[in-house]
Amino acid sequence: MQLRSSSNLRLFIQSSSRPGSPYFLVASAWLLLNLLVSVGVSLWIMKQAQPMQDADWLGASLAFASVFAVAFMYLLVSLILLKPHIKSNVLVGLLLLQQSRYLDGLEQVLLLNGDGLGLAEDLLFLLGAIVLAIGVTLWVILTYRQATLDKLTRVHNRRYFEKALQQHLQSKRQEALDSCLLVLDLDNFKHINDGFGHTMGDLVLRRLGDVLRQCARREDVICRSGGEEFEILLVRASAEAGTKVAQRIMQQIAAATPDGLPTLTASMGITMVLPEDDVDSLRRRADKAMYMAKGQGKARVVEL
Repeated sequence: MQLRSSSNLRLFIQSSSRPGSPYFLVASAWLLLNLLVSVGVSLWIMKQAQPMQDADWLGASLAFASVFAVAFMYLLVSLILLKPHIKSNVLVGLLLLQQSRYLDGLEQVLLLNGDGLGLAEDLLFLLGAIVLAIGVTLWVILTYRQATLDKLTRVHNRRYFEKALQQHLQSKRQEALDSCLLVLDLDNFKHINDGFGHTMGDLVLRRLGDVLRQCARREDVICRSGGEEFEILLVRASAEAGTKVAQRIMQQIAAATPDGLPTLTASMGITMVLPEDDVDSLRRRADKAMYMAKGQGKARVVEL
């Protein structure tokens, strides 16, 4: 596992640092900016500084060591493929922190007139911490979304849904809550892919994801479980309420049909969550209801 992670990181960095690539040029620009700022700060300090007789070389060594550590992180982030606004926040934050630590090291061995150095150091550290915190927060949010959402349809992926379903079943054992599981399979989707191309198939799936998000409530959990199959956990919903949601989805799917395609339909199976259910038994029952809908002629909702 460790070897695979190291290999992925190496490929990740190599793909962005290939000479001539846009990512390489951007990374080079960020590294050049770091160099120019560092040189500029050094020249500014040297013009007005003089050596300190009782210099704290140990403190300066620790400060400069932290400068190299932050600079190394700066180098890595500059080579990693990231969304531009996230990369900018992280790199600017690291650059400010790096310069703050650099000034701290210089303050241990150089004597300046006035308190300008200490004030600049504190200001750079504060700004760097704020900007870096914003960048890291955006990075965490992006990573979370990539780990839990289906990229094409922007609904949750199977892994997230299984965890959410498991948690819901555990909470249901402690609190009596009516809830349903709805399984939906788009009818004749293979014919769309074969007859109109995968680009049209992707458009249909995106529109289906939009429809499900519009029809579901805030507390419901939507998942693309694979291909053209989707699942919705309808929380605090009776069988009657769940069936109404399914019928509304059916109407909205038809209305969202792209131009040039036959009217879109879906086969849906819905089942109540029982106290004795586990994830597998619940999904099997909902799948069975969906296949019954397929067998009865498609474009319908079957409750089981």
